[in-house]
Amino acid sequence: MAEATPTVNPRKLALGIVVYQAGASLLQRLQQVLDAGFPVFLFDNSPLDGTVRDFARGKVRCHYTTCGKNLGLGVGISAVCSQAFYDGFPALIFFDQDTVFDTSTLGFVEQFFTRHQPKSREYSAVVFNAKDHAPAHSQSADDWASTRDVTMAISSGTMFFLANLHKMNWHNTTYFVDCVDYEFCLNSERHGFRIAEFSKTPGFDHLSEQPDKVYRFLGRDHAIRRYAASRIRGTLWASTRLALTALRTGRFRFFATMLRSMCIYASFQIIARLIRRPTPAASVSR
Repeated sequence: MAEATPTVNPRKLALGIVVYQAGASLLQRLQQVLDAGFPVFLFDNSPLDGTVRDFARGKVRCHYTTCGKNLGLGVGISAVCSQAFYDGFPALIFFDQDTVFDTSTLGFVEQFFTRHQPKSREYSAVVFNAKDHAPAHSQSADDWASTRDVTMAISSGTMFFLANLHKMNWHNTTYFVDCVDYEFCLNSERHGFRIAEFSKTPGFDHLSEQPDKVYRFLGRDHAIRRYAASRIRGTLWASTRLALTALRTGRFRFFATMLRSMCIYASFQIIARLIRRPTPAASVSR
């Protein structure tokens, strides 16, 4: 049977989110996005909660999917990206449910995609964040020169060129949560695609709703999330697995980057246990 071809939609950009026990703030953001005319693709890993399912019911541009249980992030991102692709969208921006954004964020990213669509020949994704706090007038969707190529990037804030994800066979569904994003970066490299980062994105906030605590050491504040021992073991195992894949496939720079990432992660978890009193400061560099 011939593979189905994607349809065509007038909107260039879709929004994708994998949901697990979503709060009211996410539903407010989703409603604003729908009111602005952007399509939303949701994969619900906590369908027994019913909150997101009830929210999505009857909304034309809200595409709701669940498999009835928590299948993790790899399956979820693959689901929202592939569904958006076959519904005719050339690009999708993915956010974690606790990343804050608004309609100005999506409008900016859609404009950025439209003006730089030829870059899809070289890139699988562009990661948007707000690491560089630039004044509003300096934020231009025309400015590709403000991007930089990165080896590793997190999923939240990433705009995917969906045709390229299709060529890469989407995300690796054997990774549950940890290293889903880094495995995508390795897979992009293996398929000859690059990943860019744009750090002057309007309306983007990856800190406010995070459960991280701020610890001060070496004269600086660092936002650290203290994980349970079982989660730490899972992260280190997934990282080791990915590092070995990079080594086996001859991606030695990526292998070295993974080792460095593992060391930093383990060090921060140790620090979070040695420093008993996190600082009350809320301002931490992104």
